[in-house]
Amino acid sequence: MHRIFLAFIAAGVLAGCSSTPVDQASAKKVPASRAFAFQSDVPGGAKLVVSRDSGFWASGGCYATVLVDGRKAARIDTGEIVAFQVKPGRHIIGIAGDDDGNGVCALQIGQPVKETATQVGAGDVQKFRVSGTQNGTDIRPSSF
Repeated sequence: MHRIFLAFIAAGVLAGCSSTPVDQASAKKVPASRAFAFQSDVPGGAKLVVSRDSGFWASGGCYATVLVDGRKAARIDTGEIVAFQVKPGRHIIGIAGDDDGNGVCALQIGQPVKETATQVGAGDVQKFRVSGTQNGTDIRPSSF
């Protein structure tokens, strides 16, 4: 009986160790001062949208750097969203630690560069979600 109780407690703790997706309608937009690239309209282009979960394991307190095709495109905080205008084709989108961070955030502990590829056509909108667990943050395609 005690083992079953401990199993439920462990499952509850682990479930609480993940981050929570943010709804695009309620997410805060990354301010223009932290969006550095891919902000101009691209005629016949596509859009890449990145949202970052809220919650402790989403690395709250430190920004994450969003990379588009290896270029620093934005610094995103938890509960925020940012959109990038790109030409149709294959793109690599990723996250990294915050080079501009201060204090503990400057150490970039547990935040190696993580990337994923996408193929977009004219008018496409591809969403990505930055989520977190006790193993660090990750970026993946998303339906949120």
